Amino acid sequence: MNAHDGSRLASFGAALAALLLVGGTAAPVGATPITVGGAGGPAFQVDPLYFQGFGVFGLTGPGDHGVTYTAQAPVSFIPAGNGDFALSITQDLQLPPYQHPQDPANSDNPFTNGGVPSTPSTALPYVADSLWTVTNTTEGQLDDVLLLFTRTIPVAGYPAVDVALDDDLFSVLRYTSNGVDRYYGALSLGTLDAGESVQVRVRYIVAGAMPVQNGAYTMPPLGVAGIQGGDYVPEPATALLLGAGLVAIARRSFRRRGCA
Repeated sequence: MNAHDGSRLASFGAALAALLLVGGTAAPVGATPITVGGAGGPAFQVDPLYFQGFGVFGLTGPGDHGVTYTAQAPVSFIPAGNGDFALSITQDLQLPPYQHPQDPANSDNPFTNGGVPSTPSTALPYVADSLWTVTNTTEGQLDDVLLLFTRTIPVAGYPAVDVALDDDLFSVLRYTSNGVDRYYGALSLGTLDAGESVQVRVRYIVAGAMPVQNGAYTMPPLGVAGIQGGDYVPEPATALLLGAGLVAIARRSFRRRGCA
């Protein structure tokens, strides 16, 4: 039986200028819509929009759905993480994963790749959802908050893997500073009163082998950031409003189960 092995969320405080000064040489990974599942499990399409590289800030572009929000430097970011932060985040990985090439039996679609374990790839990635609960721990209201997904976070012992957001699930914010554009995934938290919590669905798409730590596959750490209404502008073609944050590390793991 699948079991969640807990999660860690730690702050990754960084000035906004530092976000844009960090470079990277990894080649962008193209995104092609793929169908997940079918025989033996649910079937639906995901549209992977990859980060530019492991540890590199920004997505490879706005994706097929384009830019939903724009922001111009300077903006004020709200600290987020697991602990004494303005936005406190906890996670609950949804099990089993939709698609798990490394361990098909631990999947909603056990016949993926014929049920033969394989390394996740852009053609056959790992796909799973996680429910994130975000709480406003401040004593005031936070207006029209967007939760941004900025990059993967390099940590000791974690291999460089390609990670994508689902362009069908996430919106995109274009952040411009010193003439440089970065594209971040965005999920709306709405307006949060003091002490109020909201739950959002985060989809992991991983095209690379995830390590097993303490008997559990461990998800790649994601950098998240937030931005509050007034610091971003919805594109005229969109009707959605999203909201705020800073940079944080998100780690997920789940118990390994043998293949059938």
